Amino acid sequence: MAEPITEADQGKQVVGQDGESIGTIMKVDQGVAHVNLDSDLPESVKQRFDWGDQDDYTLQETDVESVTDNEVVISPGRE
Repeated sequence: MAEPITEADQGKQVVGQDGESIGTIMKVDQGVAHVNLDSDLPESVKQRFDWGDQDDYTLQETDVESVTDNEVVISPGRE
């Protein structure tokens, strides 16, 4: 089930189901999270999200499995 993303999630770490860090949410705009990717993020993870070499990396609410006090965990289908 997708979790809503709100402005309160700005600054949280984005992680995969295995706890692997993907990046940090820098801004949330109408349920879309803009993510600053970790510099050492493997290209394979970018490919899973179809992020390529763009400048703006985003997550939709449908990409999110759960939200905790410190992290946003992506859905298993997005890993």
